[in-house]
Amino acid sequence: MHPCQNGTPKLYNFLSVISNTTMAQRSLLLLPFLLLLLPFTSHSLSNNNSQPPKKPLLRQIRSALAPFTLPWYEQGLHFSCTSCGKCCKVDGDVWLAPEETVRIARYLGYDAGEFRREYVRAEVVPDVGGSGEDKEALSWLCLKRREGACIFLDALGKCSIYDVRPIQCETYPFWPSIVATRGDWEDEAVVPEEGVLREGTSDRYWTAELGGCEGILLDGGQHVKGMDGGNNDGEGVKVEVPIVHREEIVAKMKAAKKHWKRFPVEDIKQSTWYL
Repeated sequence: MHPCQNGTPKLYNFLSVISNTTMAQRSLLLLPFLLLLLPFTSHSLSNNNSQPPKKPLLRQIRSALAPFTLPWYEQGLHFSCTSCGKCCKVDGDVWLAPEETVRIARYLGYDAGEFRREYVRAEVVPDVGGSGEDKEALSWLCLKRREGACIFLDALGKCSIYDVRPIQCETYPFWPSIVATRGDWEDEAVVPEEGVLREGTSDRYWTAELGGCEGILLDGGQHVKGMDGGNNDGEGVKVEVPIVHREEIVAKMKAAKKHWKRFPVEDIKQSTWYL
């Protein structure tokens, strides 16, 4: 029987709403209940001389809300790049901010014109005054693709400009759209080619259209054949994955969001380039 068909429909519906809301929405939903509890808390404190003085009302509210407003990844996320190179083969664009163009061109030993001719397939010139050279210096450049991958992916499947890679690449998979909820994070997870899809789960393999990240799936305890001495019977072994702490997650997410918001063409941001 569905929970809503027995004697606890209201509680079930309330808990369902809570579990599917953002931190800000949860705070607003729970605030009235917490305010109702405050008088009882204050009375308890006033009758116990061993307790410290009562906190101001606003501080009490903030303390009560804290457990419900912390990000779902407060304890960090298990992630480790597998160097598979698949994120460089996803259908999509990589846009360089002006300062990134300068940094990468210098790293490769090219001047601006040479870099454009060799690596750039599209350009967005901001609508500002000034000469053509001034506008070029503020342009966002879209990288070419080669054989279905980023032009900087080398024959070994590695990034040839890894030390100066774009923010878009450096911050993946900690983009705001991917870490918004636990569900979004898990949806980005894929099973390595040598892994086995588990029955009854949402496990999937990487595709160029849908993308995905192998380093996330290891968080779910996926058994991967051949890793860390796995046997040959198809079972494989569980791989221990390092934890990326909340501070680093937040820093990468903010960098990606700031980078994306700077891009001057809204249509592109909402269609082919969404972080």
